[in-house]
This record gives sequence, structure tokens and C-alpha cells, in this order.
Amino acid sequence: MKNEKEIVSSERRCGDLCSMDAVVGVFARKILGRKAFVEADVIANWGEIVGEELAKLTKPIRIDFKKDERKGGVLYIEAASGALALELQQKSKIVLSKVNVFFGYEAVERLKIMQNLQIAKELSLSSDNSEKKLVSEEEENYIRQQLKGINNQELRATLEKLGRAIVANNKKNG
Repeated sequence: MKNEKEIVSSERRCGDLCSMDAVVGVFARKILGRKAFVEADVIANWGEIVGEELAKLTKPIRIDFKKDERKGGVLYIEAASGALALELQQKSKIVLSKVNVFFGYEAVERLKIMQNLQIAKELSLSSDNSEKKLVSEEEENYIRQQLKGINNQELRATLEKLGRAIVANNKKNG
């Protein structure tokens, strides 16, 4: 039987260059188990799963599974207000469906929704900062210049947000 040192050294070998997952992933999987990766996927893709509007006001915390199972879990979600928690409860079947479609199997069976007034501040600050960091001041001015002739304030604000998203996406992709 191999001792622990031999197992670790054989798992880390990957030649000159290798991905971080090849080095760190082995240890992370042993320490965290597969559950952590399921949770990370939900957290990282929350906006895609439930939609940006709902993602701005809610935050997934964790998924609890029964021992040695990866289906039928409970997804814990924090909501920015009591009213939003009630609304989310009413939409629970839709949210469950979207989460399970994302995973491709019945990963989550039910939601546990908790009210957390602090996340409203956290989520609004992080979404504002991330949007502004992705677009330089010069690009922001260009977007505003292009929309100068639009008198409808709501339409202009929506188009500015769209312009920022397009510029940021173009930077990211190329």
C-alpha cells in the first residue's frame, strides 16, 4: 500500500506547465468534497440561473445533501427583505426548476429562504462597482455621447447599461 507522501507526489506531477486544477484541485476535492463544487457553481452562476433582477436581491448560501447523495438537496438562499423572501417562496417551483435545469438533474428538492437585510447593501454595492470597473471613463463618455439625443430618461439609462455591458463583453472576448 502506498503511503500518503507517495500518493500526493504522484497526484501533483504534471511536467513543466499544468493547470491550477491539476495541482490544487486534487487537494480541494479531498478536503471539500464534491458538494463544494456544486455550491460554487450555483454561487458563480446565480445570475444566469435565476435572472439578473432576482440575483441582485438574493444570494445563495449553500446546498445541503443527505449523506453520500448529490440529489434532493436543500438550497439555502438569503433575501434582501421579508417581502422578497415571500415572493421568492411563491416562485420556489420556478427557482427549483431553473437550478435543476442548470445542473441537468434533480440536484435541489427544496429551498430554505432566510431574510438578511445586510445583503441588500452588499449586493447593490457589488453590482454598482463591478459595472463601473469594467468600463473606463473614456468609454463611459463615448456611450453617453452616442445616447445624447434620447430624451426619455428611463430609456437612456437602460441603453447606457446595455452599452456598458457590450463594451465590457467586447473587452472580455477580444
